[in-house]
Amino acid sequence: RPVRTRVTPLLPMPDLFSSTSSPEADGTGALPPAKARKVGSPSIVRGADAALLAAAAMKARWSSLVLVEVTSTSPDYIKPWKMHSQRSCKGSGFVIEGGRILTNYHVVQDAIDVRLRKHGVSRRWRGTVLARGPDVDLALLAVHEDEEGRGDSFWNGVTPAVWCSTLPALQSAVHVIGFPTGGTTISVTQGVVSRVDCKNYRVGSSAFANSGGLLVLQIDAAINAGNSGGPAFCSDGSVVGVAFQSLGGAADGIGYLIPTQVCLNFLAAVAGGEYKGISDVPFLARELRNASLRRRHRVPDDVTGVLVTRASSHSALGVRVDDVVLSIDGKKVGDDGSVELRESELVSYEFLLTGKQRGEPTSVLVLRGGERVQLCAPLSQLPRRLPRNHGFDCFPHYVIIGGLVFVRLCCPMLEDKRSKGHHSAIYDLVNYQIARSFPPADGGGEGGEVAEILLLTEILAAPLNYGYTCHAWRVLDTLNGQRPKSLRALHQMYRAVPDGAFLEFVFSHGGDQIVLDATECRQSEPDILQLHAIPSATSDGLQGGGEEPAAPAPAP
Repeated sequence: RPVRTRVTPLLPMPDLFSSTSSPEADGTGALPPAKARKVGSPSIVRGADAALLAAAAMKARWSSLVLVEVTSTSPDYIKPWKMHSQRSCKGSGFVIEGGRILTNYHVVQDAIDVRLRKHGVSRRWRGTVLARGPDVDLALLAVHEDEEGRGDSFWNGVTPAVWCSTLPALQSAVHVIGFPTGGTTISVTQGVVSRVDCKNYRVGSSAFANSGGLLVLQIDAAINAGNSGGPAFCSDGSVVGVAFQSLGGAADGIGYLIPTQVCLNFLAAVAGGEYKGISDVPFLARELRNASLRRRHRVPDDVTGVLVTRASSHSALGVRVDDVVLSIDGKKVGDDGSVELRESELVSYEFLLTGKQRGEPTSVLVLRGGERVQLCAPLSQLPRRLPRNHGFDCFPHYVIIGGLVFVRLCCPMLEDKRSKGHHSAIYDLVNYQIARSFPPADGGGEGGEVAEILLLTEILAAPLNYGYTCHAWRVLDTLNGQRPKSLRALHQMYRAVPDGAFLEFVFSHGGDQIVLDATECRQSEPDILQLHAIPSATSDGLQGGGEEPAAPAPAP
């Protein structure tokens, strides 16, 4: 995530918030207005009294702020039997109702130890991650149960933050509070809401694999490394968003907040059970501004919309290729894919699909063959052959056969720091798979079953595979004429081949072949594993379970 490093001094306390409030809360987390002391006529609060009231109001708001210190380690998706080195990072978070702490997912990603420190308190409490939302970059934390009863309670003196009930207007004042780089104490930056937009939350090498655009608040207050997960307050002290990204490079003063609506949807999903992610946009569409293209699809001159170029067969909505999407939930779609957010504010139509809670129906009006068709169905996540998030829909599984290392192609492989030397090969494979279906490698199996993309990443040197050193980074097509649908199926097919027979691996992109003796593969397995310090020929969980596939015919 690109971030800017800039030292930002604390603002003078009396000027931080435009309104003054009493430090006493009313039990709901909201702060009642301060009572002004009458000095002559009219009643005013001046000098030191005003400064004290402002400082007290800020202290009450800051009591929800939490420093999040994380130790983490991530799996190596290029060599899946290994883990990367341990690392540490810091982020921000804030207390919300229910005894929970909200922060960014990327702050606690792959965490093995979480420590929480309240503002103004030196003690660290052990924390635990309750829920993760990688697609919305949010995570929910709690104080570990072992910490309760040991000295002062974490919750002493803590006032939960209060959510703003509306989307802030442009030019609204915001104050971002957190523990950014450049110091060890709290930092406050001030700015305004400069834009409300629809943005892809996923960044980096796998940004293409997002579910769709989500609402985002762009602000001009400084957001640096360490601000992630911290709250942004509006002038009345309520939270309008969570800091999560900033734009570096030539751009200056551009930071992004996750708005309240996205946060509340995440919390509602967690409260309803295990978080399963936001709904995917079930189609891709292009602008419909060309006159010839409009006539080809019989679109009247007074009608606007976008032309569907790809549609998922797994979506219950029923949108088809060549449909023209005219409106979503009654909001008219422009020829450029924009819809009205508020008066004179346009954003992408995608936020209408991704910004809903699971199970909530979506109504779409399309023009199909010149006729208007009304569609309505709840949206959901779509099955993908290219998994997106470690620990959710993919894990670092592998199978080694005769020194050939097979893994499942997935987004974490692109993001793995060890993949930098292989990016060209991986991207060629990804682009090939994306070109075949939507969303990135949607479906692929019979009866809606999702077939995995199996990839040969490495050939571990051994006498039996000598001469095949140039065949790495290929997609496996068949083993002895049969197409394996998963790593587990590949392992079972290999075990089913009798001794004395051959294993014939055929790969896509030209039909490259590797032929190995099944008996030699089994006999050499212990030596290959010992030589390369690999604990097992398969990752945990792949040796059993599932239906046994039919044994492939041995290669003659």
